[in-house]
Amino acid sequence: MSDSAAAQQLAEFVDQLSEPALRKLAATVELDRTEQRFGLPHDVIMQMLRPRLAEIRAPRVFTPQRILCVPFEDMLIFTDPDVKRTGEIARAAIPAMWSLLSEELATERWPPAAQAFVDAQKEGDDERRDEAASALWAIAAEELGAWIAEQSAEPDAKRRATKKLGGARRFEDVAEMARTLEIADIIESAKRDLPRKPIQHLTDRDVTALQRHYERVSHQASGRELYFLMAMMGRLLQPFPILKLIRALSRKLDDTLASNTDLGIAGDRVIDALEEDARQVAEIAEKAETGEEDVMNRTRRFAAAFRGITASIGIRRDGEWGQRMYAARNRVSAAVQQAILVDAQPVVLCVVPKRKKTPMPDFSALPDDALFERAERRARALGEAKTIAEEIGLQTACANEINALRKTLDAYAARIIERLPKVEDADKPMARAHLAVTVRLIELIANADEADLLRRRGNAALAGTAVS
Repeated sequence: MSDSAAAQQLAEFVDQLSEPALRKLAATVELDRTEQRFGLPHDVIMQMLRPRLAEIRAPRVFTPQRILCVPFEDMLIFTDPDVKRTGEIARAAIPAMWSLLSEELATERWPPAAQAFVDAQKEGDDERRDEAASALWAIAAEELGAWIAEQSAEPDAKRRATKKLGGARRFEDVAEMARTLEIADIIESAKRDLPRKPIQHLTDRDVTALQRHYERVSHQASGRELYFLMAMMGRLLQPFPILKLIRALSRKLDDTLASNTDLGIAGDRVIDALEEDARQVAEIAEKAETGEEDVMNRTRRFAAAFRGITASIGIRRDGEWGQRMYAARNRVSAAVQQAILVDAQPVVLCVVPKRKKTPMPDFSALPDDALFERAERRARALGEAKTIAEEIGLQTACANEINALRKTLDAYAARIIERLPKVEDADKPMARAHLAVTVRLIELIANADEADLLRRRGNAALAGTAVS
C-alpha cells in the first residue's frame, strides 16, 4: 500500500470514530509522547485528529506534569532575570520543581494520583479528570509548601535547599508555584468565567466574576490574593485592565495606594509594563531602518495603556505612579516627535510637484509611485498620532503640523481644481492621478468627508459638470 493510500485509509478511520473514541485516541497519542511505549508518529496522527477535535471542541490533552503547571501557566516567563519579581516564575524552574516533587517528596502519593488523572483523560471522563487534576494540585501544594517552610525555618537548611534547586531565584520560583497551587481550583474556576486569552478588555461582568473569586481566595487562603491577581493579569493582552478589578476591590484607589499591599504590587506591575512600552517606542524610533508603521504600532499600544490607566485610577502628577507615567509619556513624546513630526511636512509633500518651492500642479507626468508611498506612510502616521495626541502628550505639536500641512494642501488642491477644466484629454489620466494623490493625503491627515468633497469637485471639474 502506498503512503498516500495509507494516509487516506487512516483519515477515513478517524472520520468514523465516535466522539468518546476520538478523545481517547488523542489522549493516548499525546500521553505517549512522554512514555514512548508504542513508537507512534505522534505529529502525523495529531495533524489528522485536530480538525475533528476542534469540531467537537475536545479539551486539551495533558500529561501530569503539564496539568500541574496549568494554574500558574500565565505567570511563567521565558527569560531568567537576575532579579526575580513577585508573581513571575521562570520556565527554567519547572524541571527542578518536578524532580523534587515526583522523585523525593511525593514518591508514594504522586504515582497513583497521576495515573488516576491519565486514566480519566483517556476515558474522556471530564468530571473524573477535573477531580484528579484538583487532587494533583492539592498534593503538590501540600508537599512543596511543607518542604519550603521546613527549609526556610533554618538558615543552613535553606542554603542547602537553594543550592539543590539551582539558586535563590529557583527556590523562590518553587515557593510561588506552591502558593499558587494552594488556590489552583479557584484560579481555574475564574478562567472558565473569562473569555479565552489573550483578553483585550474586562467587561463589568468579567470584573464581577473576578471579584467573587478574589473574595473566595481571601476567605479560603488568605495571603494568596496577590497570586490570584498575577495569574489573572497574565491572561490579559496588556496588564492595565486588571486595574478595573483593583478599583472594584478598593473604591478609593489612586496612585497613593500603598506599594506594599497586594493591590499596590499589582498596580505597580501595570506601571512597569507602561514604562516598558515607552522604552520599546523609544528604542524602535532610534533605529535608522524603522518605518512609521513600526513606530506607530508601538505607540498605539502605549496610548491604549496610558488611557486605560488614567480611566481606572486617580492619577496625581506628583504621586509615585503619576511621576513614572508622565516620565514614560515624555519619552514617547520625544520619540514620536523625532520619528514622525520633525520632518513631516517635507516628507508628506515630497510627491507634490513644486515651482520655486511652492506646490503647483503639473500634469505632464504621473506622480512618482515611490514618493507617493513615502508620503502616504508619513501622512497616515501623522493622522494616527493626532488621534492619540492627548495620551502621548503631543496635542499642540500634532495640531501645528497638521494645520500647516492642511493650509498647503488646501491651496494646492484649489490650484488643481482651477486647472482641471482646462486639461486636454491626453493629460486627463495624469490629472486624475495627481488629484487622487492629493485626496488621499488630505483624507489621512484631515477627514474622509473633506477628502470626498475634493474628489467629487475634481471629477466634476474634469467632466465639466457641477458637484452634486
